[in-house]
Amino acid sequence: MSQNTDVKDLAYRLWEAAGKPEGRDTDFWLQAEASLAKPESAGKPKPKAAAKAAPKPRAK
Repeated sequence: MSQNTDVKDLAYRLWEAAGKPEGRDTDFWLQAEASLAKPESAGKPKPKAAAKAAPKPRAK
């Protein structure tokens, strides 16, 4: 699929999900473009930092 077709399909789905409001086609088109322009990793949560181990007690 071309990028234009992807934007069109996503914009249509967004429009349907919003209840098919009249006169907002440009809003949904721009929202779809912005959504598809994000890098794939932008939508993925970042891995949590590893928990630090408790310090070992000192030998006396």
